[in-house]
Amino acid sequence: MAVGSNTEHDDFMTPDEAAKDLGCGVRWLRDGANHRGFPHHRLGKAMQFSAQDRAEIRAMSRVPAQPSKLAAARRRKAASLRSAKAVA
Repeated sequence: MAVGSNTEHDDFMTPDEAAKDLGCGVRWLRDGANHRGFPHHRLGKAMQFSAQDRAEIRAMSRVPAQPSKLAAARRRKAASLRSAKAVA
């Protein structure tokens, strides 16, 4: 790689740019990096986020799917109706 080439640093973003990329607020992102263990890089006092950092933050923020309470209630009702028909 040539001296002065910037290709290895092209994936780094400032907190403002990274927040836009992630679709979140800058304050949430900075607080996460400072207090909640979000991955990031410090270059002097400057906070930077690489593509890998942003991917890890997305993974950390993922909420797994959960069946709704309404769906569970419908399954219980259907099961009780089936058992009532079997008894009758």
